[in-house]
Amino acid sequence: MKRSSLAARLRSALVLAGVLFMAGCAVVPGIRMDDTPDPAFATEDEEIEDFTPLVREIDADLIRAMRQAEAAREPGDGVTRAELVDEHEYRIQPGDILLVVVWGHPELANPMGQFQDIEQQGRLVRDDGTIFFPYAGVVEVAGQTMEEVRTQLSQQVMPFVTAPQLDVRVVAFRSQKMYVTGEVREPRTIPLTDDPVTVLDAINKAGGFGEYADRRRAILTRDGEQQEFDILELYATGRGDQLMEDRDVLHIPDNRQNKVFMMGETTTQRSVPLHEGRLTLAEAISETEGLNLGTADTRNIFVMRGEPVLDDDGELRGMRPEIFHLDASTGYPLILAEAFELEPRDIVYVSSTGMVRFNRVVQQILPTVQTLWQTDRILRD
Repeated sequence: MKRSSLAARLRSALVLAGVLFMAGCAVVPGIRMDDTPDPAFATEDEEIEDFTPLVREIDADLIRAMRQAEAAREPGDGVTRAELVDEHEYRIQPGDILLVVVWGHPELANPMGQFQDIEQQGRLVRDDGTIFFPYAGVVEVAGQTMEEVRTQLSQQVMPFVTAPQLDVRVVAFRSQKMYVTGEVREPRTIPLTDDPVTVLDAINKAGGFGEYADRRRAILTRDGEQQEFDILELYATGRGDQLMEDRDVLHIPDNRQNKVFMMGETTTQRSVPLHEGRLTLAEAISETEGLNLGTADTRNIFVMRGEPVLDDDGELRGMRPEIFHLDASTGYPLILAEAFELEPRDIVYVSSTGMVRFNRVVQQILPTVQTLWQTDRILRD
């Protein structure tokens, strides 16, 4: 009778262990990809269907499409710096100081004597955009080039000076400036003069890139609008540069945010920085000493990123998960991994094999089984 009761308790314990084991299998550790919308990625008032995850296979068609999209973003037929400079004309603005010289009539240019500083000899462009000049009176000069001002003044003094030979130049550029911020050696304000300044010029004038500079990106803010430049492309092609304008802000971002996160069955799990703004999937795997071939399911390598979903006004509605899947079980698809370009903040996840997941379930259930067995021993004794 006692032996029968003990057997019954043991059977009950084993049944309970089996139930727990099956429950453990249902919640097996690891990540499983699901292509149904998740409300966590959208705000409360959004239609969840708009945030259905995009799941794509990493294959030749995807690589081709990504390269075509990248080529469309490149400067292509953008003008060179030489072409920009040839088209540039400095336009005078309030705050500049002009020096007007009428040859043979020094009293017109400097009635106070020759010992004045060159800027003191000049004429300040007032807030209303005008200067005063003898015989010409108050002259509107703002927005004009030096050649246009020279022609205008020559015509206005002609009734008083025979065949005037007149020259105009800016001796102090005080009206226009731009700013270089971020990861440069010398963040600074750069005055804009008759010597034009482009994106690359501005970086060089600020001492070049700082230690942590993102050497691929520069962000130009102008009148509240932002434009992004690929600096390495500018250096490589010489095209796509742009002239700086008054109050422009050129920002060089910090590259310490440019990293991807390696998770799952890699030899080491860590973040990997992009090199000069670029990193392929194969390079990222190599940086973590490769896959853990004892546990990795090479059929399921995933790259996950969040794609912002914006409304018509540019406001963020939520994030749509974008998932790229690579089956590298035959080895050949790793060639595709070398061509697949990662983006900053991507998450690379390598799944584990079914047997590894099974073993992990056993490891979770085993303490419970041992507890049940010990409890049975106590009851039996």
